[in-house]
Amino acid sequence: MNSRMVHQTEATRDKIINIAEALFIENGFADTQMKDIAAATGMSRNTLYRYYQDKYDLGFAILVVVLTRKNDIYEHIIEKIKARHYATILEGLGVLMQAYADPQYEDDDRFIAEFDGYYAGSRIPTEFREKLTQLLPEKIGQSLNDIVSLGQAEGSIRSDVPAPYLAVTLFNAVPTFFRRMLLRQNALMEIEQEAIPKLSPVLIQLLIDGLKPSPQI
Repeated sequence: MNSRMVHQTEATRDKIINIAEALFIENGFADTQMKDIAAATGMSRNTLYRYYQDKYDLGFAILVVVLTRKNDIYEHIIEKIKARHYATILEGLGVLMQAYADPQYEDDDRFIAEFDGYYAGSRIPTEFREKLTQLLPEKIGQSLNDIVSLGQAEGSIRSDVPAPYLAVTLFNAVPTFFRRMLLRQNALMEIEQEAIPKLSPVLIQLLIDGLKPSPQI
């Protein structure tokens, strides 16, 4: 009986997360209320609040699910880089950066962009970083730092910039740019809309070129 109750609880939680993520992506955080999510899931607001105490609590739960899903993809590529699956570390980093901007997972990136956009500045809860680190250890950042160091040692990556600086820049540059393009594509003034999907690959190539050691004179 207990196992059945746990299964039902997990199934309902998954249902809430899936439906709420879609609503947040479609309507944004500001215009999506708990009553909207309750209606979409076919449950009362009281039932919804038994699972999540407010919109932030629900959004944070979705964020953990999304980041876990994305980090599993990144970690798989990082393990292949460490195993020397690619000709150079730099080539492997290029594959990793392409995964950061993979249109196949753009719904997750849209959600992260909506969450980051709404919970910014004074809206960021004081316990956010600590709680996220507890639930989702920052192993990707350390792993990325490790492979950049390996690339510097093998000579495929420039060594005049500290590995942690390069790692944190790569980890933020491509996903942040990709998510901005997703959210702003209908209102981006700098270029025509049909060219926007080509911009993340351009950024990746610029970063790869910038990671290469300077030619010896």
